[in-house]
Amino acid sequence: MPGRILVCDEIHADGIELLRRRGFEVDVRLDLGGEGLRAELPKYSAVIVRGRTKLTKDLLPASGGLKLIVRAGVGLDNIDLDAANALGIKVMATPEATTQSVAELTLGLILSLLRRISFNDAALKSGKWVKSGSMGRELRGSVLGVVGAGGRIGSEVARMAKVGFGADVVGFDIVDIGQKASAIGFRVAGSLDELLRDSDIATIHVPYLPSTHHLIDRRRIGLMKEGALLVNTSRAEIVDGRAALEALKAGRLGGLALDVFSKEPPVDAWERELVESERCVCTCHIGAQTLEGQRRASLAAAERISEFFGA
Repeated sequence: MPGRILVCDEIHADGIELLRRRGFEVDVRLDLGGEGLRAELPKYSAVIVRGRTKLTKDLLPASGGLKLIVRAGVGLDNIDLDAANALGIKVMATPEATTQSVAELTLGLILSLLRRISFNDAALKSGKWVKSGSMGRELRGSVLGVVGAGGRIGSEVARMAKVGFGADVVGFDIVDIGQKASAIGFRVAGSLDELLRDSDIATIHVPYLPSTHHLIDRRRIGLMKEGALLVNTSRAEIVDGRAALEALKAGRLGGLALDVFSKEPPVDAWERELVESERCVCTCHIGAQTLEGQRRASLAAAERISEFFGA
């Protein structure tokens, strides 16, 4: 029988309506956190979260009716998977829902760096005409390195850049991406180091795991071409932010685009310095923030719950 569903973060109304039509009782509680959340979770069969709510070991109930956690979006780093597994709580996500949203933002950030769009916008609004200092570059013919080209987002960025813009795309992943490379028409790098050496622009599309913590570190940033661009729309700690700041200030990196930060919003002095650089284009973790993407994520979360409970 359909049970009670707790929605802890804001999701599109269509997913909630779908669950209710299928007989579920849905409570939207955006105010819960800490001990309040811990007390409420055992009363529900499933919980839907996005990135804001952190389901840590101390919050997950050891008893009660909670059987399922659904992350409406991509990435499960805000959920303690080991603790959930030990408690017999299934964890699912909807990674397919926001692929287009994140891929389009990635291309937007790349174009903003290449054509100095954000710099021009800020300058013009402050009364400065900076045309003489705004020589840009084209994506067509540039070497775009896609780290994580085997994933949904990475492969879509590769396709859009190759087919839509005529970029020379090179991809790398820890899984076999030969078939995707052939279908899209991009080259496969033999290693991450090789990709970084070859790329005019490198974009990151891998999950955050212990193995990807500071995957792009000081040494690897040092491998990149002088003046190369780096884009991160995945998770902040995949890139060593302090090393990236040093490289940006030294001119080793020609530009940096970030949608993710170590602290959100960024408050530490080093990260504020990064954000405030005119050669750093920043957005407020909005990769998945499109009406279409959020609707797809909400409906996909509802479908995951329906299938799990046979509703």
